[in-house]
Amino acid sequence: MPKDNSFESKILELEELVRKLEEGEVSLDESKNIYKKGISIAKQCNDLLKETELEISELKAELDNQFDNAEE
Repeated sequence: MPKDNSFESKILELEELVRKLEEGEVSLDESKNIYKKGISIAKQCNDLLKETELEISELKAELDNQFDNAEE
């Protein structure tokens, strides 16, 4: 699976990890490592979502400010 930092790529990687765990073909130790990796990726996804939400909020505030200035 190609490694990149996109949200979509991380979600695909998470889905693959879940599939491995659901198959039940891995040892307990490997399951634990897969779970840890999944938690790490989920945190990265959450960070990306927060960053995107902040960017959108900033862009909206900028646009609102432009409209407010245009009305004056």
